[in-house]
Amino acid sequence: MNTAKKIIFVNLPFEKIYEETSMKSVAPTTPPLSLACLAGSVLEAGHYAEIFDFNIATNNEDLFIEKLQSIKPEYIGITFVTPLIREADKLSLLIKKHLPAAIIIAGGPHSSSFPESTLEETNIDIVVIGEGDFTISEIVSGQSLESIQGILYKKDGQNYFTEKRPYIKDLDVLPFPAYNLYDFHKYMVPAAIAKKNPVAWVETSRGCVFGCIYCNKSCFGQTFRFKSPERVAEEFKKIADLGFKEIHLTDDGFTTNIDRAKKICDLLIQNKSSIGWSTITGIRVDRVDLELLQKMKQAGCYRVYFGIESGSQTIINNIKKGIKLEQVVQAVQWAKKAGLEVAGYFMIGLPGETTQTMQETINFAIKLKLDLAKMSITIPLPGTPMFNDLREKSLIKTYDWEKFKFYTTPSEIYDHPNLSWPVILKYYTKFYRLVYLNPHYLINKLIKSIREKTLIDDIKMALSIRWF
Repeated sequence: MNTAKKIIFVNLPFEKIYEETSMKSVAPTTPPLSLACLAGSVLEAGHYAEIFDFNIATNNEDLFIEKLQSIKPEYIGITFVTPLIREADKLSLLIKKHLPAAIIIAGGPHSSSFPESTLEETNIDIVVIGEGDFTISEIVSGQSLESIQGILYKKDGQNYFTEKRPYIKDLDVLPFPAYNLYDFHKYMVPAAIAKKNPVAWVETSRGCVFGCIYCNKSCFGQTFRFKSPERVAEEFKKIADLGFKEIHLTDDGFTTNIDRAKKICDLLIQNKSSIGWSTITGIRVDRVDLELLQKMKQAGCYRVYFGIESGSQTIINNIKKGIKLEQVVQAVQWAKKAGLEVAGYFMIGLPGETTQTMQETINFAIKLKLDLAKMSITIPLPGTPMFNDLREKSLIKTYDWEKFKFYTTPSEIYDHPNLSWPVILKYYTKFYRLVYLNPHYLINKLIKSIREKTLIDDIKMALSIRWF
């Protein structure tokens, strides 16, 4: 192996996604799992790695320059989502100014979806396409770029693609995430979202076999690959031993294989795991049963999040969600019977949406009597079938990636095929008003907030919502 090299992984400031929105006051901060995974791979290969997070540092640009000058890393790794590409370019210019010999590597969903434009629009040298766990260690180890699968790189003013890298089939071969590189006590998740801090993300699987048109699968694909129950249980223990107090699952499909999910719970119960956890990225209502939800509760899960999206079966069919509203009702009933808190994710302004279907979503959410309901105005994320369809219809209004944020009205991004944005916004605010501002919900929420000492955070969350 070549002489050990040094790399700094960078987490860009996510406040840029929330700025100019009232969500900024309740935005959570957690140690990024993706960078911990990449650092674990590099460390296992015998190199030196650090992680610099712009979200927890003060005077962060000065501190970052000091870090560059003191460590003098040969490589800088940046992962980012679409709205942060300008921040990625800004950082790459800063790196080239102070450490011109450093090689800048980019990865993540935007880079994987638009590798060529990522190179053209930034001063980045190499783009990693798809899973980067082993790609990054091969780059840092000095392997010739043309022999490394799954990258795009610059050479003599030209862009060169290499052979596509196959997805990692057995996720047990992955190194454990290098969470020890974080000062994780500097991170904080509001009590409305987490019961205890600090919080760690845990990945038990990758890929999603379902075909929802609003999801970007450019990194992990549409095949379900997973860690064994034994590996997951071991990861839970390692996370707890490090000092984390809660786990949020980051999977696209934790319950895709129901038997596997039950086995994970059985092992956590057997190991007497005491760390609380939740399925914050969402699970499918058609991939649970009462036994699983009861096991999840016994294994430390306290809240399940279901991806419901709409209360209209027509809209559910339009987005190729592949579920029935009856399954939503059943899953919510099972979760409540198991003693779990139940949260639901909804979207408004989906393809084919009308005032009637938006009202159906509001009525359905009220009927479910959820502990938490979150509504988002639909954003067509680059690389998704929804985005591609709108582009073909000439309805995408801008390719300024900074505008593709979750917490802004997307009127500058695209034209909805059959609704005006004032109408969509009207039903967005109406959703929160009718779902949350009813006596039954308010009384139950007040009692729960006082009992669990989350009243202040719940008030902050309430103030972040546009009610009218």
